[in-house]
Amino acid sequence: MTAWSAIHLSMGRWRHPGPGFFPFGLALLLILLSLALIFRHWQKDPSPSPFWPGRTWLRPLLGVLSLVFYALIVDLIGFILTTLLFLVLWMWVIERLRWRTILSISIGTTVALYLIFNLFLEVPLPTGFVGL
Repeated sequence: MTAWSAIHLSMGRWRHPGPGFFPFGLALLLILLSLALIFRHWQKDPSPSPFWPGRTWLRPLLGVLSLVFYALIVDLIGFILTTLLFLVLWMWVIERLRWRTILSISIGTTVALYLIFNLFLEVPLPTGFVGL
């Protein structure tokens, strides 16, 4: 679908690519890699195993739910506090890291993202009801 949509944009030339060149190239690469993966696993597997053995499905589900929750509350609470809480919960619940590591990475990443987007790129970030 992306390749089809990219065709309708201007492809440009090799030395002067248009807006459809990059999406079309990525879509083509994705199609080729998907086909290679399909052909690689086309053979019968002598010992099939379940896709999600045991409770291994729980961590990806928690990851998706936490990302959805982040997207829903970032405008309400604000970028800084939401990002900090998201990273702390992600590394505590999903990654199961030590608290020193969790706090240092969460605070450092939040500060770095704030500096990059708000100060350097001047992207307005949600402040929320807290005003941060």
